[in-house]
Amino acid sequence: MSVISRLFRKPATAMAGEKPDFRRGLAAQEAGDPTTALRHWLPLAQQGDVEAQFRVGQAYVRGEGVARNFGDAAHWLRKAAEHGHVEAQFTLGLFLANGEGAPQENAPPVRWLRSATRHNREAAEANLALLFPHGLGAAPDMNEALSWYEKAAAQGHAEAVYHLGLFHAFGQGVPQDYTAAAPWFRKAGDLGHATAQFKLGTLYAQGNGVPQDIAEALSWYEKAAEQGNSSAQFSLGMAWEHGQGVQPDPEKAAQWYRKAAEQDHPVAQLHLGLLYASGRGVPQDYRETLKWCRLSGEKGNSSAQFNLGLIYARGLAGQPDLGEAAAWYRKAAAQGNIGAQVNLGLLLLKGTGGRPETVEAVDWLRKAASQGHVGAMLSLGSVYGTGQGGPVNTPQACMWYSLAMAAAPDAERGPIQEKVDALLQEMTSEERQKTDLLIDEWRRSAPSATPH
Repeated sequence: MSVISRLFRKPATAMAGEKPDFRRGLAAQEAGDPTTALRHWLPLAQQGDVEAQFRVGQAYVRGEGVARNFGDAAHWLRKAAEHGHVEAQFTLGLFLANGEGAPQENAPPVRWLRSATRHNREAAEANLALLFPHGLGAAPDMNEALSWYEKAAAQGHAEAVYHLGLFHAFGQGVPQDYTAAAPWFRKAGDLGHATAQFKLGTLYAQGNGVPQDIAEALSWYEKAAEQGNSSAQFSLGMAWEHGQGVQPDPEKAAQWYRKAAEQDHPVAQLHLGLLYASGRGVPQDYRETLKWCRLSGEKGNSSAQFNLGLIYARGLAGQPDLGEAAAWYRKAAAQGNIGAQVNLGLLLLKGTGGRPETVEAVDWLRKAASQGHVGAMLSLGSVYGTGQGGPVNTPQACMWYSLAMAAAPDAERGPIQEKVDALLQEMTSEERQKTDLLIDEWRRSAPSATPH
């Protein structure tokens, strides 16, 4: 078979003398022979068999036994949907809502058409009509999508009901309206849809579209959690840890966190690790903290990465390892974790391998200072005031101490003021003027930040 033949293959018609049989098509599909399956289903679909129409549509969606083409897929799904096939209605709605049925730029038929059009547009379009009479895709159409979702929902299709809730919650194709979303989530939840149960619980927890009711939120979280929804399990862990609608119970918190953590929920993994660090609800065990924080940190959770830096820097689960601490701090710091930026800066000032790395340290401390971290500003004042890693720079030192004093709580300003006053007495008028210019320049360029 040539490349072109394989690219544009159409489902074969039934073999001579062979009567199309839907069950034989199913058997062929289960045996891994989609071509034979289509040989049975396509004639039945053409004769109006609704289930066969749905199966042919699915084959075009997946490219099983035929060239993948969303235009043909939408054609057959629409035929089945118009006869009340609930899965076809839902699938067609999904296509039209998300544009998943639109022609894909990298699909072989689209590439072929683009290439052929450059040589002979009329011939290319004629061949396209012959090869793909239903087009190469289905353009997004939110109004039609909603119509098909509503038809599927009317037949009790839980996923369609849930999607209608999402559309209202996020304002996709309809005005954003949590009040309108809540009944759809409730209906889907009553049909056993775990994610809808979690979403409804969240609406009650936050008072969005429904009166805030923590007890009702927990009820829906429990329904979803019992079905294995990891987000609901995590939310229950938070409720039991912090006493949200229940008396605090760290043991129950640990149980729910563990269920979610074992499903790779990164924030639950972090929280379970922190319970092990504090010994609340579980025996204190920093090795367990290390285990769960590493699982979370490897998924990119910056708070877990920060805590891994602490564990390695302090040797909480073994011997200190400053190199490993710096590696984890660096991952978190790159994501904007302010604690990691400060700790990495201080670690680099001391030197992870015995030699200070002042330039990088100052860079991370400046990043933390730009987020309003008073400690970072004080550390920068010390670096420039003592000449660590270079000559003493009194105007820079005075600048950072002045910024720290302005950002610090009133009770902590006294000692910082003393440092500023001492530096001002030492400096020349030219150096004091330079300090003022540095402060003005920093305030103009640095983003406004809440002091830390």
